[in-house]
Amino acid sequence: MRFIISSFLASYFAGVILVLLISYFGVRILSARLNAPVKYILLVLYILLSVLFLGLQFYTFSTPASSQISRISFVLVVISLTLLVLVPIAFFSFTVIISMIFRFLGRYTAQLLILTGASLISCGMFLVIAYGLVFGKYDMRTERHKLQFTDLPEALDGLKIVQFSDIHIGSFGKNQKILEKASKIITNENPDLLFFTGDIVNNFGDELNGFVPYLKLFPAKYGKIAILGNHDYGDYSQWPDSISKIKNLNRIKAGLTDSGFDLLLNRWTKINISDTSIYVAGVENWGHSPFPQYARLDEALDSIPENSFKILLTHDPAHWKAKVVQATDIPLTLSGHTHGGQFGVRIAGIEFSPIYFIQKTWGGLYKADNQFLYVNRGLGVIGFPGRIEMRPEITVLTLHCAKIH
Repeated sequence: MRFIISSFLASYFAGVILVLLISYFGVRILSARLNAPVKYILLVLYILLSVLFLGLQFYTFSTPASSQISRISFVLVVISLTLLVLVPIAFFSFTVIISMIFRFLGRYTAQLLILTGASLISCGMFLVIAYGLVFGKYDMRTERHKLQFTDLPEALDGLKIVQFSDIHIGSFGKNQKILEKASKIITNENPDLLFFTGDIVNNFGDELNGFVPYLKLFPAKYGKIAILGNHDYGDYSQWPDSISKIKNLNRIKAGLTDSGFDLLLNRWTKINISDTSIYVAGVENWGHSPFPQYARLDEALDSIPENSFKILLTHDPAHWKAKVVQATDIPLTLSGHTHGGQFGVRIAGIEFSPIYFIQKTWGGLYKADNQFLYVNRGLGVIGFPGRIEMRPEITVLTLHCAKIH
């Protein structure tokens, strides 16, 4: 394993150095027509910044890993700087290679125009990433969908559900801005039911300190229901003993229940609304390796009356295709987990995230026959401390009875 890690790091640094060198030649070509002092200052500045960047990378990887908050914060800063630097420079370097074809053909002006355009685009990429890091994780949006069901009781026509997911409170430190904004949006929506689909924290129950009062303010006419996500179990941290891990989990559970949420752990609850009822089932985390798998779907659905309208909360949307669609008649499943990759593009109403290549059901609404899945893109961040064109989301779903002709 150590050999594999060392080989990866060697390949990574070789790649970074190569990208920086190619980019350097591009800068030399662009600065060739500048007067000598300006040209040399620009080149020396590029070299110095490249050396500082590489030094920071070496220091980060050579420092022993630790679960201390200071170490985690430092690593997040390095990740941010790496994205800010490498993504624009990698694009510019690729363009430098392409421009060499024109140089080989003797079309020096064309090469210069290509590199000038590439440098402008690279600057634009830098600004977009910087915006995502500084402001993106607070730029909340509300996604609205109207869903029709043939088996929804008529008395529930127009039922409004609000879903939120993946807060990852520890990523915000003591900054309560994200929950303040969420509380205002949810209050204005005045939902009938409020669902939280997991990952309230990154790892530790202490992350909830100071945030529970805000979660208490989240309203719902008929109930607030929550499940746990993979990060809520503390499986990604080292614990001195199993008792410490259990205490941490209990602290997280208590934070949710103290906030007024009914925590469903492989069980269901009945919601009575307007002389009728629906059944909401919630499972513990289900996921493909390496994510922990604690879900017991059969147990969560056990004894729910037949022909009743059911809603399932399951953190990982992969659970839907793997187990839910093929084995149940649950009309609506709500999930989170993916964060929409925290990066994507949206053009003319079409949205795409590279996480699609890992998780096909990564964000938004999906349907298989008469069964719906909605994947909330999350409120928080993890790993990369920002969001780029993948805004934090609160989902509003309005349920309607389908008209049968």
